[in-house]
Amino acid sequence: MIRIAWSNLRSASGRLAAAMIAIAVSVAFIVAALLFSQSFGDTLRNQVSAEWAGADVAVTATAPDDPAAAAEGSASSPLTESLTKTVAEVDGVESAQLTESAFVSVTSGSTSVTGSATNLPQGHVETIEGAVPTADDELMLREADAKTLGAGVGDTISLDEFDGAGRPSGDGPSYTVSGIMPGSSAAGMNLYLTDGGLKTAPGELMADSIRIVADDGSDRTALAEAVESALADTGDEQGVTVQTVDQVVDEQMESLSDSSDILSTIGIAFGLLAAGVAALVISNTFNVLVASRIRVLALFRAVGASRRQVRGAAVVESLSLGIVGSVLGVGLGLLIGWGLSSLVRALWMPEFAQMSLTPAAFIVGPVVGILVTLAAGLIPAIRASRVSPIEAMRPVDVPAAVPRVRWVRLTLALVLGIAGIGLCLLGATSHNVLFGIAGCFALFVALLIGARVFVPPLVALLAGFVGLFTRRSPAVKLAGRSASTAGGRTASTTGALLIGVTLVTAVVVGSASLQRTLELATAEDTPVDLVVSTTGHSGGDEAKIASVLDDSPIVEERVNVPAPTAEVGVEGTKSSGDVAITSAEAAADSPVLRSEGYDIDEGTILIDPRSMGLDDADSDVDGQTATVRLGEQDLDLTIETSYDVPAGTALVSGADAKTLKTSGGDDVAEQTWAKIADDASSSQIEVLTSELDAVGATGDATAAQHRAEFASMFQVALTVVLGLLAAAVVIAVIGVSNTLTLSVIDRRREGALLRALGFTRSAMSRMITIESLLMTLIALVAGAVVGTFYGWVGTASLMPAAADPVLSVPWAQIGLIGVAAVLAAVLASAIPARSMSRIAPAKGMSME
Repeated sequence: MIRIAWSNLRSASGRLAAAMIAIAVSVAFIVAALLFSQSFGDTLRNQVSAEWAGADVAVTATAPDDPAAAAEGSASSPLTESLTKTVAEVDGVESAQLTESAFVSVTSGSTSVTGSATNLPQGHVETIEGAVPTADDELMLREADAKTLGAGVGDTISLDEFDGAGRPSGDGPSYTVSGIMPGSSAAGMNLYLTDGGLKTAPGELMADSIRIVADDGSDRTALAEAVESALADTGDEQGVTVQTVDQVVDEQMESLSDSSDILSTIGIAFGLLAAGVAALVISNTFNVLVASRIRVLALFRAVGASRRQVRGAAVVESLSLGIVGSVLGVGLGLLIGWGLSSLVRALWMPEFAQMSLTPAAFIVGPVVGILVTLAAGLIPAIRASRVSPIEAMRPVDVPAAVPRVRWVRLTLALVLGIAGIGLCLLGATSHNVLFGIAGCFALFVALLIGARVFVPPLVALLAGFVGLFTRRSPAVKLAGRSASTAGGRTASTTGALLIGVTLVTAVVVGSASLQRTLELATAEDTPVDLVVSTTGHSGGDEAKIASVLDDSPIVEERVNVPAPTAEVGVEGTKSSGDVAITSAEAAADSPVLRSEGYDIDEGTILIDPRSMGLDDADSDVDGQTATVRLGEQDLDLTIETSYDVPAGTALVSGADAKTLKTSGGDDVAEQTWAKIADDASSSQIEVLTSELDAVGATGDATAAQHRAEFASMFQVALTVVLGLLAAAVVIAVIGVSNTLTLSVIDRRREGALLRALGFTRSAMSRMITIESLLMTLIALVAGAVVGTFYGWVGTASLMPAAADPVLSVPWAQIGLIGVAAVLAAVLASAIPARSMSRIAPAKGMSME
C-alpha cells in the first residue's frame, strides 16, 4: 500500500502541486488569523496593564446584580475620600489615590472626539515628550491619542460636556498639553489632569477606583487581604471589592476578550470557507487523477493488489498531500501574521504587540488542512478501489458524454433550493437573521449539488451562443464540447468559482444596500445636510459665504430660506430662548431636501427643548404651548420636540412662516441650506465648516457628518471582508488552472490529433483559454444573481421591522468584479494553454 502510494505521488507530483497550494493557502489563513488575534489580545493586556502601572492593589465598586439598582446607585458611589483615607492608614500602604473620571467631548483644532478626563495616576508616570502636568490648566495624553487629535506638547485642547442630544456644549474650558505618555488606552481616549484640574473639567465626575501603592517589600496578596480586613472592621466593605492589580487586569481582560475572540472566529470562519473551496479543488484533482490512472490501477489489481490496498494507497496519498500542504501553510501563515503585525505597528499602533506563537495556531490550522484533504480524497479513493482489472485494461481518456439527467441530484437540489428560498424570504419579511442565514446556506448547498446537472448544459449553450459570433469557430466548439463532456470536473471547478463570486457580490451588494437603507432612515429625521447661519457672528459677509459654498467641491445644491430670529418660550414657565424660525416649504422647489422629514403641520413648532432654556429634566414638553414672539406679534404653537433640528433653529409650517415673516418686516434674516455630496468625507466636511467659520458663519453639518461616518465605517468593513474573501477567490482561480492543466494532460492524444489535422498552436492555446472563460462566465452570472439576492436578504434580515430595506446594486463595483473574474480566467489558463499549444503531433499520438 505504501509503495503504491509512493509510486502515485512520484508520478503525479506536478499535478498535485496546485492542490497543495490550495490547502496551504487555507491553512495559512487560519494560522495567520489565530496569530494576529493573539497579538491583538496581548496588545489589550499591555494597554490594561499600563493603566494600572505603579499600583499594587485596587478597590473598586461592586456592580449590583440588578440593573435597576445599578442605575439608582450611580449617584452615590461607595468609593469616597473618607474610604480612601481609611485605606491609606492600613499598614503596608505607601499611598492611596481616589481616581475619578468624566465623559467629555475633546476638541483639538478641527478634530472632535469623545474621551474621559481622569486623575494623573500616582506611583508611575512615564513621558516620552514634555513633562507631567503641574498646573490645573494642563493635561497629559498618551501617544496614540495625541496622534488622533493631531496635538503635541504646548497645544491647546478644549473639553466640553455633552447636552441631551449627545452634542458638545461648545463652552468648556481649555487645557495645555504638558506631556505625552507612551502607548494607548484600552477603552477609549484618556486625558490625565491634576486633582485640581479635574475639578474644573466639565461633566459629572464618577469615582472609578482607589489605587493603592504598597511599601517596598510588601506582598500584593497580603496587602489586599489587610485592606479588606480593615474595611470590614470599619464596616465599609459593603459595595466594594478589593483585588490585587493582577486580578483586576485579568478581570478587565475577560470583559475585553470578546474583541479578540471575534477576530479569531471571523478569521477561522473565512479560513474554513477557503478550506471548503480548497476541498472542491482537491476532490477535482483526485477525481481526474483516478480517471487518468485507470490502466495503472488495473495493473496493480492484476498483479495482486487488493481493493483495500488500492483504497489505502489513495488515502495515504491524500494524507501526505494534506501534511505537506499544512506544513507549507503554517510557514506561510507565520509570514502573513508577522507581516500584519508589522503593518499595524507601522501604520496604526506603534505599541501593537509582537507576534507570539501559540499552540492553537499550530494545531487548528494543520488539523483543518489534513481533515479537509482526507475528506476531499475519500470519494476518489473509493472510486480507485472499484477499478476492475479486466475492465480497466482497455484505453480510457476522457469518459464519453452521457446524455441523461441526473434525477437524484436534480430532485435534491430543487428541494433544497425551494426550502432555501422560502427561508430567505421568511428571514427578510420577519427580519430574522437566523432564518436568513439558514436559507442562504440551504440555497448555496442546492447550487453546489445541482451544479453537475445545470453547469455542463449551460457551458455548451454558452459555447454555441459565442460560436454564432465567431463564425462557428472550431476552437470555441471544441472548448464547449470538452467542458460539457467532462461534466464532473467542469461543475466542480465552476462551483469553486461560484462560491467566491457569490460571496464577494453578496458582501458588496449587502454593504451598499445596508448603507443606503440607513442613509434614507437618517434622512427622514435630518433632511438637510448643512445649515449655514450668521446668527451669533459679527461681520458675516453673505457674498463670502456664498463664495465658500460655491467653491466647495462637496456642495451640490444650496438655497436661501427666510429665518427671522424670534423669542420662543414655554407657556407657564420662565424658560425662553432666541431661535431662528424657518420652514422647509421655503426649500420645497430645491433639491437640497433629502426627505419630507421637516413637513410640519400648521399650528406646530418643531424645536430642540434646549433652545428654550430647558434642561434634560424639564425637556418633556411635547404637546404644550410655545409662544413665539416676533416684533409686535405673539404666535402660540404646539410644541413637538426633536434633537435632530439644526442648532439654534425651529421649524414651522409654511403658513405660520409667512405670518412670522410679515411680522418681521422687510429686512428678514436668512439661512442657507446646502446639500452635501454623498461621497464627501468627514475631513472635507470639517474643512468646509472651518472655512465658513472664517468668514463669519456657523455651519451645522451634523447630518452630513453622520452620513460620512457611516460611509467610512462601511468602507472599512467592506475592505476587510473582501480582503478575507480574497483567499477563497485565489484558491478558486488555482482550481481553474489546476483543472485545465489536468485536462491538458488527459487530452494529449486529442491535442496531437488536432495538431495533425491542421490546428495551429494559437488555436490550441485559444481553445483552452475559451474553456476557462466559459466556466468563469457561468460562475460570474450565476454568482452575481445569487449574490445580489443574498445581499438583499441580509439587509432585510438585519434591519428592524420599522425600517424599509432598500436594494442598492453598485453596478460599478459589480462590473469590476466581472472584469477581475475574466482577467483571472485568462491568467489561470495561461500555463495550461501554453502546454496544450506545445504538444507535438508525432509524440502525442505515440503515447500509450
